[in-house]
Amino acid sequence: MSLPTLAGLCTYEEAAQPGYSVADNVARMLRYAWIEKRAMETQLYWINPTPEWEVKEALSLHLYQDADHARLFRERIGEMRNPPPRMDVSPDERIDRFFEELWRAQGTLEKVAGLYGVLKPALLDAYRTHYDASNPLVDHPTRRMLRFLILEEEDALAWGRAALDALITSDEDRARADAWAGHLRAYLDAAGGIMGDQPAPESLPAPRATEAFTPDFFPRRDERFTGQWNFVFPPHEVARTPGVPVEEKTLALMCKRTLEMDVPEAMARMIAEAEDMPWAYYVEMCRQLWDEARHAMMGSVYFESKGVDWRREIPLHPGFALRLNLHMTPLEAHAVLYTIEQSLMPAKTGKKYEWEVAVDAHDPLATAFQDYDWADEVLHAQIGRRWLLDAHKLSRDEIVRLGQRMATESEGALQQYESRGEQVNWWPGFVRDVLGQESAMTDYTLGTADPVYRAAE
Repeated sequence: MSLPTLAGLCTYEEAAQPGYSVADNVARMLRYAWIEKRAMETQLYWINPTPEWEVKEALSLHLYQDADHARLFRERIGEMRNPPPRMDVSPDERIDRFFEELWRAQGTLEKVAGLYGVLKPALLDAYRTHYDASNPLVDHPTRRMLRFLILEEEDALAWGRAALDALITSDEDRARADAWAGHLRAYLDAAGGIMGDQPAPESLPAPRATEAFTPDFFPRRDERFTGQWNFVFPPHEVARTPGVPVEEKTLALMCKRTLEMDVPEAMARMIAEAEDMPWAYYVEMCRQLWDEARHAMMGSVYFESKGVDWRREIPLHPGFALRLNLHMTPLEAHAVLYTIEQSLMPAKTGKKYEWEVAVDAHDPLATAFQDYDWADEVLHAQIGRRWLLDAHKLSRDEIVRLGQRMATESEGALQQYESRGEQVNWWPGFVRDVLGQESAMTDYTLGTADPVYRAAE
């Protein structure tokens, strides 16, 4: 009888090769976990100042993946050593010097060249090397984990390579990207590479990191978003105004979904400035950040399917992120977000209501998007309870009162940015162009407020 042996993992000969020891595994995974943590932080720092929407989308996904990869390494380390070694301190200060340089990337081209042209290819190579060198039987849990990480890093790298090709439009761009990648590779080599076993170069280029790094949380859009400083956004009111046809309400809901890129921008600062939180906080908050980016992507998919130039025709302003990032503490900002989430739970006014609007409009795509948007918000309300109420030992009523007060007070903060663009009611013309009918919102008063959070009382 010649049945396959060892559960199909490997041959007897392959299993007889010792591979990495537990100590070797732990030492390498401590580095991986720290590097993934730093990669997450890098992308949190970059979401706001990077103006290209498509890059914001990718950073939102990949920072969540990096947070989750760090979780997997931390858990595996805890399985292998008791007590586990400290994972909240750097295992090698040379790694931090590399990231200090990476954070000084100037413009989107250098950011993409550094993250996807240097760091992620090196991570992927390290994970593949580790997988191949690990004993397939005794270290199956590590190899199983690495197979998953390798798949996600391959996908991220494929996006990065395509993005870099799109960003490089001249010989000067190519030279700049290559020069910056070479600069960063020297610093990564000086850290011993991802695994810590690479020879250091004889010398390093002069560092850009000559003073303390200060993150930039001012949200930006590129020139395609012609109405980005028009803070008038009637869809907030349209979606919940009695007497408005469901087709117009559904259109308003899809506009609201597309606008949601300002939520990842606001959450990036909350997460980046959080202090002394368990790693589960970063994983769950980064998951929510990615979900909010997905919601914005749902809206863009909807309008792409309708042939609508959504970047130009919808004023996708960053007002929410401006208010939360520049005019509140992280706790106040999180309170506003939680208050909005709570307001979306009641069936008659929240996410169930939004889904029913799309159903009544007989719009299958909008219905699907609102269905999953609703599902995500159920999770987000739980995340808010865990990491705002429980972590800070505050009651729901205390947080909602704080969130309502800060949301109301911060509406006036947008006045200092209004001069950057014309404040106009674009909704009637948009409805006419997309639906071929006149808007039912004939008496809309110009304003910047989103009334939804007031329903949390």
